[in-house]
Amino acid sequence: MEIYDKANALAESIQACSEYKQLLEAGNALAQDEKTTRMVREFLMLQAQLAYAQSMGDKPIRKKTEQLNKMSEMIKNNQAAVDYLQKYNTWQSLAGNVFQIIQNAMAEGMSILD
Repeated sequence: MEIYDKANALAESIQACSEYKQLLEAGNALAQDEKTTRMVREFLMLQAQLAYAQSMGDKPIRKKTEQLNKMSEMIKNNQAAVDYLQKYNTWQSLAGNVFQIIQNAMAEGMSILD
């Protein structure tokens, strides 16, 4: 089917994308230091938890915000962490845009759920 061919072509394009390759390289560099890897993982988890709490309208988010700010200060002093997070955010933005294009293409078929 043509759609599978296009999906495979998209997968190949992702693998060849410079932003994706840069993310992988930054991830490999980050993996050289377990402590930094753990710190970045915790930072991203905390960031996601905070975003979820805010989206759900949770009020007691001050503690998570303070934790995130403290971690941000530690990360600023670690070049491997900064490099990875910059590449991660660039890739997340690009991948989000691609995903949005795909969702928009399928929206009409899902309109019955509205």
